[in-house]
Amino acid sequence: MTATKFSESIRTGYDCKGEHIILGGALLNGEGVPDTLIKIPLKTINRHGLIAGATGTGKTKTIQVLSEQLSQNGIPVVMMDIKGDFSGIAMPGEVKPFITERHEKMGIPYETKAFPVELLTLSKQDGVRLRATVSEFGPVLFSRILYLNDTQSGVVSVIFKYCDDHQIPLLDLKD
Repeated sequence: MTATKFSESIRTGYDCKGEHIILGGALLNGEGVPDTLIKIPLKTINRHGLIAGATGTGKTKTIQVLSEQLSQNGIPVVMMDIKGDFSGIAMPGEVKPFITERHEKMGIPYETKAFPVELLTLSKQDGVRLRATVSEFGPVLFSRILYLNDTQSGVVSVIFKYCDDHQIPLLDLKD
């Protein structure tokens, strides 16, 4: 494919009118192609999406860029960060030559920036304490959290059903 056809294909496939976020820019044979930004209209962000790939293919970075772009547009993001991969967006990043070079190739200005972050926790660790009732977890998730076997999970399901049928609230573990 020629550079001209490639550019035209990217521009027509990823151009959008109105508010949008930029995921990145197109590269052809390792070189940045001017005016070929990959854009997604903000009005389509509420639809389902899947980010999948093998280890080291950029899934985490893709989610980080999406979250940053949404935050810049005033859209809050709720993210489950079990391993702590994303908490770093609360601090401005370091300027590194390979990052600025890649941004220059794509024609996207690079600036380090901190984003607003509020860390929530279910435990007593640092963060805003997130509280939920036992009923809100439901029998399946509650059983998984407790690492119950199938028999135990079945008993928990019966208890949840009984309490639901008789309007008995399951608020905490004492219930």
